[in-house]
Amino acid sequence: MNTCKTALRVIWAHKFYLLLYLVGMSLIMIVIGSTNMQAAVRANTSSSVGRFEPAQAKIVVINRDCDNQAGCAMGQGLKQYLGKSAQLVTVKDEPQALQDANVSGKSDLTVIIPAGYGNRFLDALDDTAAQAHSGGKTPSFPKVETAASYNSSRGSLAQLQVDSYFDALRTALLTGLGQKGSMELHSSAAVKDAAAYAVAHYAGNQPHVGIHASPKTDNHGALLKGFATTVGLAAFPLMTALTVCVATLFGAFSSPDRHRRLLASPERSSSLNGQELMAALILAGISWTYYVALVAFSMAASGVSLASLGWGRVLLSFFAMLVFAVSAASFGFMLAQFNPSSSLINSVGVTFGLVVMFTSGSSSGGPLPPVMQTIGKLTPGWWYNTAVQSIMDSSAAGLASWGLPLTVVALFALAYACVGLMVSRLTRTRATLVAPVSSDPSMIG
Repeated sequence: MNTCKTALRVIWAHKFYLLLYLVGMSLIMIVIGSTNMQAAVRANTSSSVGRFEPAQAKIVVINRDCDNQAGCAMGQGLKQYLGKSAQLVTVKDEPQALQDANVSGKSDLTVIIPAGYGNRFLDALDDTAAQAHSGGKTPSFPKVETAASYNSSRGSLAQLQVDSYFDALRTALLTGLGQKGSMELHSSAAVKDAAAYAVAHYAGNQPHVGIHASPKTDNHGALLKGFATTVGLAAFPLMTALTVCVATLFGAFSSPDRHRRLLASPERSSSLNGQELMAALILAGISWTYYVALVAFSMAASGVSLASLGWGRVLLSFFAMLVFAVSAASFGFMLAQFNPSSSLINSVGVTFGLVVMFTSGSSSGGPLPPVMQTIGKLTPGWWYNTAVQSIMDSSAAGLASWGLPLTVVALFALAYACVGLMVSRLTRTRATLVAPVSSDPSMIG
């Protein structure tokens, strides 16, 4: 096991790559995945069933007819009527103060009952009653002064309520509804009773609004999709980190001098190669375990229980990630057999990792363009993301939906390993086991 320990020490000597590519990049991917999960959690906890709450308008009521008993009763009834659905605001009865309140948004509607309005309203009632008996034209009733704010539409809607109050007041006076005493139209008691009747029947004077509750939408599928996206985003950090670290590991053992020393050792070459491979698989397992723990922590931080997603789906997704990690390690092994430099290993690892991420579909919110799909199918990332999405898709048709793409990921790992072994055999058969003979004459004899 000395070779395996040495290989692990080589990896530890290059731990900066793990910190940069695995830890650093994985944190970025987890943040992106957590954003999608939190959006899915909010959608899942929200409900379309709610209580309808109309917006409250801020209304200023100025009654300049308080000297008249009828006008005072009308003004008090109007305040009570509007107070059921609006917020009454007190403002001084001065032109400047009223204008400031209207412009600044302190009030959405200003209602002014002018002096003498009560008497004109009652006179119009007398004319209406007289015309009703003679069959003549119904006279128009006087209007109060209103000014709606241009900052909000609530004032215009509240103006309709002002009109509905005076319509209800007129109807109650003409028909005698709610009258407890005198039926004379000009009596202040009749006006007061009519105003109380209009306030008591406020709901009946409003337009009918029907509220139909729709059942809460089942957004469990959004949680499954968010989890699949989080797991799929592991393609970039795993591919980049394992490619660079495994290529660096095998590159350290593939130099001609070290290779000659290994072949001259009493250990069989198959044992040496197996220990090197074991170190690479240990690295892949550690990287996979780290990312699984990170995903589990991310789900817990988002308030999502893995059990609620279904342990079968979750474990299959993690298994797909493990197969992808092995594929990434195989790519690093293949890359090392070409004896690249350290800078070339990093360049290839980062570039290929970015290609895998952007063509896998895990980083995009929708379907990829056909060209990117074609490129993606030439890498294990697209098949890995397809397998994870199919596993978490509740409508997927069983084993065939995710088993085929996961098998392709495993075949990529096998293909990378075979290419690496072939290149290794071609390069190592040309290596000599002996060092060059010195031509120094003093070494003769």
